Amino acid sequence: MNAYSVVLADLEAKKAELEAAIAAIKNVIATGGGAPIGGGPSKTGPSDFLGMSIPDAAKLHLSRVRQKKSTQEIIDALTAGGLPPSKYTTVYNILTRRQKQVGDIVNLKGDWALAEWYPNHRFGAGKDEEEPEESTEPQKAASA
Repeated sequence: MNAYSVVLADLEAKKAELEAAIAAIKNVIATGGGAPIGGGPSKTGPSDFLGMSIPDAAKLHLSRVRQKKSTQEIIDALTAGGLPPSKYTTVYNILTRRQKQVGDIVNLKGDWALAEWYPNHRFGAGKDEEEPEESTEPQKAASA
């Protein structure tokens, strides 16, 4: 497989994710779903998240309910929305990676939220996982 084939396959996968997200949003609009102006959680339909990735579905869910949610609450909502059940550690690790790489979903003391809700809060890449610059492994002696 040459480099163009790999790039094309990646773009087609992203296109499929975007088309699924667009279809989900159109479905929400058509059914009058979403959080009403003034707040309040909306119900998750059985196919709201079909074809979406875990982080995209979690972001959509958080934007609908407009409140922080635990990992387990997100798992329950995504399952109710049509995604296959996922292990707690899988979802937690995926959302943690999303926080580090994209920064739109953030963890606040165990609950997940959208960074846009906290415009004055600076979320560092892996703020909670900051490590010292020096390695904790012992230095090897230089061989002569």
